Amino acid sequence: MAPEFCERLAQALSQLWRAGADDLPEGDRERFDAILVRIVPTTTVGTRIELSDSLARSTTPPRGILLVLAHDDIAIAGSILRLSPALCDDDLVDIARRCGVGHMSAIAERRELSIRVTDVLVLRGDDRVRRVVVANAGAHLSDKSFARLSLQTREDTEIGLVLVARADLPDLVVRFLETNGTPEVRRALIERESHPRDNPLTAQVAKSIRRAEDGWLEPYDFDEARQILSRLGEARHQIDVFVRRLAQRDRFAELVLVLAEMSGIPVDLVKHMMVSLDTDPFVKVARAIGLKGETVQEILLVGPWLHRLDARSREATMLAFQATDVDDARARVRRWAGGELH
Repeated sequence: MAPEFCERLAQALSQLWRAGADDLPEGDRERFDAILVRIVPTTTVGTRIELSDSLARSTTPPRGILLVLAHDDIAIAGSILRLSPALCDDDLVDIARRCGVGHMSAIAERRELSIRVTDVLVLRGDDRVRRVVVANAGAHLSDKSFARLSLQTREDTEIGLVLVARADLPDLVVRFLETNGTPEVRRALIERESHPRDNPLTAQVAKSIRRAEDGWLEPYDFDEARQILSRLGEARHQIDVFVRRLAQRDRFAELVLVLAEMSGIPVDLVKHMMVSLDTDPFVKVARAIGLKGETVQEILLVGPWLHRLDARSREATMLAFQATDVDDARARVRRWAGGELH
């Protein structure tokens, strides 16, 4: 088809789509999409930008042409990458891997980003992309991404300052920045500590029991595991033995529920505590409820920690457990359970 004809047809179809897409039968929508996929790549940049802008906020856009435009030049793809609710994580990861830093920077501006997407952006993106990711409060970061970003702060004050401003900054990263950050970053950390955020527990808990990768929790059925709580009454006087047996049988979901019940800390927070690479909150809970060292060793080999913790991390956790004062641990856990976290 002649380029001029494709141009006029694309503009006409775009107008028709905006006027009545919701009323089209599924078959017509698919044909509509197929025609656009065929003709739009031959149209002018202006036409493609107009179509991209018109589809960016649609919850049910024609999927084929949406993806074509999302992979187009960044001037065309930008609005879709930043705004489209129809792009799933698979789409975003594929685009981030195939396209350049301009596309990654646009993706980094989305209202919310999963750990799966930010892992790719932090790994493949340049300094500009990483700064946009870190500054995005809706971008969830994995321990792996936090580690990469914290290493960059040794020479990059700008990203260090943005990192310090995040509410979900893990304690391990805070300690790293205190030692390795630039003078400006270390001053920002002091300022952060002198002005603690007055947030509810679910926001404050990110300081030591951070929101961890939900993917690690997906294999476990916590609803089915709740039946374990019916046996907890008779086991309270020998809780260490009870918990150790659960650990030896790799009953991660049951362990989480028992630790939550015994400590009074909300289950969702205990779930993430038992996934995080920062094991200090778990050490406090284990001390507070009276677990023994042998039981703690068993727990460190259960569930996600079997894969996430290395020998050095387990050894450091055991040393911390042995050095933790029981009364201090109980006071700390009472504050967590009561809605305070310091």
